[in-house]
Amino acid sequence: MRKLTVLSALLLLLSPSWLVADPMATADPFTLLDQDAHLRTGMPPLKFSVDGPLRKNVQFWVDIYSKYYTYQGVIHDSKHIDKVYEIIDFQTLQLSQSRVIRDTKKRLRELLLSVHRKQSKPETLNEAERKIYDLFADVDEPNKYLNAAHRKRLRFQLGQKDRFVEGLHDAGRYLPIMEEIFRKEGLPIELTRLPFVESSFNIRARSKVGASGIWQFMRSTGKLFLHINEAVDERNDPIRATEAAARLLKLNFESLKSWPLAVTAYNHGRKGMMRAVRRVGSDDLEDVVSSYRSRTFGFASGNFFTSLLAAIEVHRDAEKHFGQYKVAEPFAAIEVPIPHYISIHELSRFLSLDIERLRELNPALSSDVFAGRLLVPKGYRLRLPFERTEDAAADPDSAARIFLAGYSQIPDMFKLRAQRRGQYGTSSFNRRAHSGKRRHK
Repeated sequence: MRKLTVLSALLLLLSPSWLVADPMATADPFTLLDQDAHLRTGMPPLKFSVDGPLRKNVQFWVDIYSKYYTYQGVIHDSKHIDKVYEIIDFQTLQLSQSRVIRDTKKRLRELLLSVHRKQSKPETLNEAERKIYDLFADVDEPNKYLNAAHRKRLRFQLGQKDRFVEGLHDAGRYLPIMEEIFRKEGLPIELTRLPFVESSFNIRARSKVGASGIWQFMRSTGKLFLHINEAVDERNDPIRATEAAARLLKLNFESLKSWPLAVTAYNHGRKGMMRAVRRVGSDDLEDVVSSYRSRTFGFASGNFFTSLLAAIEVHRDAEKHFGQYKVAEPFAAIEVPIPHYISIHELSRFLSLDIERLRELNPALSSDVFAGRLLVPKGYRLRLPFERTEDAAADPDSAARIFLAGYSQIPDMFKLRAQRRGQYGTSSFNRRAHSGKRRHK
């Protein structure tokens, strides 16, 4: 069978205009934040500064993102997170990372208990004890050293500097499109920096608890906004997931009327934050963090908003923190709805499309689809390469007709009405199993 040469037709604008990023229009995807966006959208501005303890928390995360690499980390207090006891560099140590962390925590716990016993006579403290004594000088709490010695208070945090730099590079592909999605939803574009916190813009990010993609959607939450099944998981598509994140954050804000609470709800859950506000009797995030007690409202939830503020700050001042860095080319592709269930390999074969390029552009499609065990679902918006030409502004309806004309030349035996599991799209395609069974166009 002859291959169709329809790529020039495919590379027309068949999708919403925001999907194709114009390299000239977005030459610098890391422009200054849109401080006046709220004036156009009606949404209140996202507050970029916090006072008191929360400001110290922001600075802690700024250091984690910009100062310490992933071969380094800090042991700190989980309540007063700016209280850093020790910086560990694993490159200089022979023991395993877990062993070093465990031994360091044990030594610090003994020091804290010793300071608790001697605090009434500071002159008896040795050098290591004095350092801890001074570290908590501004903390006015009874039994502060004893409480700080609790196993849950001694916490290790791995550095993220090298991952953040990688995220700066990868964000260049998607951030212009993400900002446009948020603008259209009337949301502060600064919220598009949340993937720095969640995944460092790693589209292959998967958490131990099942969160997936750059926005780290859990399956249960993702199903509210995205297609998730054995063939497609749109959590792994940065653009589809961004659309879902915008809808979720907008819903959070409409319920909580506060961006700090709405952002925290992205981690803790909208209903969970509404419950926290009711129990604390305040819609101030600092009050919630300091007073709310819940088994599920842990360190990550309490620090989620300040992590975002730190990521915004580090991203905005990236050159100051990292010097010159590389940014990926803005994402450029088109989307075409597929009329039938069909093998990705048959699409590749008949339309002369590179299968690895399709895999790169369509991270929502499962490994079973690319292995040929499942079909591309009917209606799936297949993403295809885009190269800007003088004809890029051609009529989308005309381009769609050209594509469908080419698609129609694929034999009907390859176009199915329902998803089937098997082995499709290879030279050994079982045509006998399908011949004579085609009843639809």
